[in-house]
Amino acid sequence: MASSSTVPGRARLDGKRALVYGGATGLGMASAEAMLQAGAAVFITGRRRAKLAEAAGRLAAIGRVGLGEGDFTSESDVARVTAEAVAFLGGLDTLVVSSGRSAIGSIFTATPADFQAVMGTNLLGPFLAVRAAAPHLVAGAPSSIILMASVVGTVAMRERVAYITSKAGILGMTRALALDFADRGVRVNAISPSLVLTELTRSILAQEKDPAATLKRREGQHPVGRLGRPEDVAAAAVYLAGADSDWTTGQNLVIDGGLSIV
Repeated sequence: MASSSTVPGRARLDGKRALVYGGATGLGMASAEAMLQAGAAVFITGRRRAKLAEAAGRLAAIGRVGLGEGDFTSESDVARVTAEAVAFLGGLDTLVVSSGRSAIGSIFTATPADFQAVMGTNLLGPFLAVRAAAPHLVAGAPSSIILMASVVGTVAMRERVAYITSKAGILGMTRALALDFADRGVRVNAISPSLVLTELTRSILAQEKDPAATLKRREGQHPVGRLGRPEDVAAAAVYLAGADSDWTTGQNLVIDGGLSIV
């Protein structure tokens, strides 16, 4: 008989308790959905109550889901949301941080305020989220922390100085946290996607002068010939949350359709 760690489907995360930042949209919601399908209970959080309620209504058809509104750059909000999640879930052993912001601008055009705004979201937010969850993750060990980075953390592009710096910082944070937690039963890993077709991505592409041409060009940058899908990233989050990856920590899982190898 196969062990529970190798049984596909719901058995993979049965009994797991996950708090997902950015769980109302995009990669966060896709990760929450995949974890529910794999048997976990999930608590989603974000800044927009209406979006959270909409997402929770959809996710509730799959499994047990709770929600809490909050700004993950606010220490008090993060403390409250973490407490709500722990109360709802009965503990915590999985943390997914998928919230963040993007920004366009080179060293010639980005202002110090622009740069600081991105750092304050993309680096301070994950730090606060992990810091608040840390004692609960240790108590619930074996546990897993999953930080959403980006392929641009290792493969640069023009006009993204603040965003790229922040995502490279997430990779450094992942390694540092992995060592801090290593003897406490908590693993820490990052996922670095390339461009994924989320609702936000589609709306941004729609603003281009020729959306179809832009989409074709971006697809052509990836050797596999397509952009990412939310479920591509969500499957990686399930893997990193489960026992199949219990000897994996401090790593950056790049999911980019081959972009980084050309």
